[in-house]
Amino acid sequence: MTINKAWTAEDGLTYLSVRPAQKKINTQFDTWEITPGTDLFTTVPMAKDAQALLTCPVRDEVAGASRAELLPYPPAHFVTLLNQLDSGLYDGVGYDLVFDEVGQVTSLKSLYKP
Repeated sequence: MTINKAWTAEDGLTYLSVRPAQKKINTQFDTWEITPGTDLFTTVPMAKDAQALLTCPVRDEVAGASRAELLPYPPAHFVTLLNQLDSGLYDGVGYDLVFDEVGQVTSLKSLYKP
């Protein structure tokens, strides 16, 4: 998936605007290549106890983290980090999302990309 927007609403829930993307392994660099989809973006809620697991640097906050290290953040903090990114980078960063039985995102993991 790619995300083009994230926000926390007045009800305290975090929402993501997402669309499918393709991922494939770049074996030369041991990273993911993300190919954004062309579908319309869909809004999905995150569960209140969801975690965003970031495996690639978002600004300086996680610089120096090992590629294999997953750094967990609550949904509201993920919104802050995502909104600090240049919007031109959104399509190149991919995420694996896990949904529960009612369609809420319970886990979000960024895919390592140089």
